[in-house]
Amino acid sequence: MPAPDDLAFDNAGRLLFSDIKAGTVSALKADGSVERIAGGMSEPEGIVLQDDGRILVAEQGRNRVIAIDPQTHAVSQWHAFANRTGRAGIDGIGPVLPSLDGSGNLLSTGGNVIVPDSPNGVVWRVTADGKTATQIASGMVRPVGAAIDKNGRIFVADEGGALWVLDPARRRFATLPTPDDVLVSRAGHIFVNTLGDNAIHELDAQGHQVSVITGIQQPQGIALDYADNLYYTEFNAGRIDRVVRTFVLDPPKVTRTTRGTFIICPAIRRAAGFNRPLGLLGGSSAKTAILQLLQPGTDSSGALEVQTPETSIGITVSDGGLLSQSQTVALSP
Repeated sequence: MPAPDDLAFDNAGRLLFSDIKAGTVSALKADGSVERIAGGMSEPEGIVLQDDGRILVAEQGRNRVIAIDPQTHAVSQWHAFANRTGRAGIDGIGPVLPSLDGSGNLLSTGGNVIVPDSPNGVVWRVTADGKTATQIASGMVRPVGAAIDKNGRIFVADEGGALWVLDPARRRFATLPTPDDVLVSRAGHIFVNTLGDNAIHELDAQGHQVSVITGIQQPQGIALDYADNLYYTEFNAGRIDRVVRTFVLDPPKVTRTTRGTFIICPAIRRAAGFNRPLGLLGGSSAKTAILQLLQPGTDSSGALEVQTPETSIGITVSDGGLLSQSQTVALSP
């Protein structure tokens, strides 16, 4: 990978990454192969997924956000921003704002996208169609990434050395060396990748540091999967790394029985110290019957027996709450 930059997971669970030198956005598949989604972009940076699956990408070289159709991969302009500063254009984008509040009420800003306007030091809230932008914050050095927590607080990473929170007024949440992006985990912790010390800082909801990963070769992008495992780019090394914080699914073992059924043995790999009970769910359908199901233990991965004419089946492992991992399992004939 010439220069992997920002990261995001799409609605199919694939890890998308932008390459600022190649001018591309690609998908890293579960088997490690790479599929190019779109190219011809001028310094593609931040990526965010809209509810309908469209991929929004910050094109820094043209100071605009483009939209990639998830089916055709056609590229179109979503919103352009003015830049008369002579400084580099927009960097990170997102998040997409939720459609419902904590009580289940519809929010008028649902589906809007937060866009930090890096060269101009302001933050915009843009409607889902990209047509209308409303300024929601100003007075920053170079805002380059944003995230939202379950309480509606918007965090903004500012390369000027600050992590701001909009609640709704802007206030300093933490002081860090050249923040480049920010994420909020399902557990409510805040992750910030910092270029000043080549690290990723984990903060609690009050801004106290919980942990830090150091020695990274320019961590330009970060992402969390559906089980809160951390992925990050090492820009100078041209690679993407993963930290297993909870659990992941390795390739399963599949056995065809003499009865024509399939026994699937998932391979759950837990992080050290992660002992939370996990449940296994198989994708039953009109054509697929789950004959037996053995749930995972703290030191085992469970199993299921299925009868189906299909060539694959989906399985999901979750903690019954916030964390889950899904996998498509190929079934040999």
